[in-house]
Amino acid sequence: MPKRSDEDLMLAFAKNDMQAFEQLYARHKDALYRYFLRHHNNPTICQELTQDLWMKIINSKQNYRVTATFKTWFYTLAHNRMVDYYRRNNLENKAFAENTEDDVDGISHWNPADELQTKRLAKQLKESIAQLPFEQREVFVLHQESGLTLPQIAQMLQQGTEKIKSRYRYAIKKLRTVLEKQR
Repeated sequence: MPKRSDEDLMLAFAKNDMQAFEQLYARHKDALYRYFLRHHNNPTICQELTQDLWMKIINSKQNYRVTATFKTWFYTLAHNRMVDYYRRNNLENKAFAENTEDDVDGISHWNPADELQTKRLAKQLKESIAQLPFEQREVFVLHQESGLTLPQIAQMLQQGTEKIKSRYRYAIKKLRTVLEKQR
């Protein structure tokens, strides 16, 4: 049986197919949580934002129309939820710095020095992403974490593709500069 597209699953869910929702949820729950985590490093708040978004999707399922890819629509909702959260809490330009420790899994031959170096680099990258201006961080996270293409992000944010490409290039350049200084 071929894998159903996200769009087909959402349309089926709009007709009360709960298995379709479960598949959508399983496909996108982790990436959505990471998306929020890249903007605000408080796991409790990120979990709340994630749950809020899923509830919005559940409550508005009847209004879903395929006008773009599901991911574009989905991350448009996530972006709007994040912007609302920032505005409501006066966090427009504040970076997260509360909890910068990450677990690093999947190391086949455990070496304490390598693990320490990996954790240090992950922490530096996370802190560097947090220091990016909101617009650049948004494009970077949507592209890297969510797998959206730059044209999809442009459509989602209702911005020109060249503007989005520029924001992405500036984000990469700033991250490289910061990380090279920390070597």
